[in-house]
Amino acid sequence: MNTPKRYHPALVTLHWLIALLIFTDLYIGYFYIRPILMLGHGGVPGTDLILKIHMAAGVAILVLLIIRFIIRLTTRKPAPADAGSKALNVLAKVVHYSLYFFAFAITVVGLIFALQFNRFQVAFLGATSGPGFGSPRPAGSAPITNPSGNSAPGASNSGAPGLPARNGPRPGGPRGISLLMVHLYISVILIALLVLHILAAFYHQFFRRDRLLSRMWYGQA
Repeated sequence: MNTPKRYHPALVTLHWLIALLIFTDLYIGYFYIRPILMLGHGGVPGTDLILKIHMAAGVAILVLLIIRFIIRLTTRKPAPADAGSKALNVLAKVVHYSLYFFAFAITVVGLIFALQFNRFQVAFLGATSGPGFGSPRPAGSAPITNPSGNSAPGASNSGAPGLPARNGPRPGGPRGISLLMVHLYISVILIALLVLHILAAFYHQFFRRDRLLSRMWYGQA
């Protein structure tokens, strides 16, 4: 049986769809949700919808990753790409497997956080307990503390999505590292891996000229 030159069309579709969802979620997380969490901007119109989109995309990524993994195991694949050196080939494998792992991890951690603080239930399951993402905060509520432990001036956390009160229960280990911060730290690692992945694709396409990108596109196998 001949080795195919391209991945299965289902894998191609899932690859680009997952990539689009990951970039969308990272963009929403960094440019919409993170500023509200860290700076304490409560009562912002439309933020409930933004959080719903963020969570829905995260769940979609998790489901599609599982489907992609199953299809990858059950379909024929092209031969491993040669980056021109043994070290680069090993690095490519490490980056690929790390991408799968951290993309899976960030969605699982985010989902657990959303479930633990009732955000998922409020957004999608009709639950009514717990304030919404853009709910205005009552006067006198505790200020948000950022990762360095400093409070944002004039900020409070009762309207942030799932951010527990300063003196309330916080998910995490004995050092008080919340699941929200783990979610953020994983996103930094994921961004670094995505940059390496994109640079590797450009390296193959424009320096080695081995048409690597065509393997992850539609056409004759």
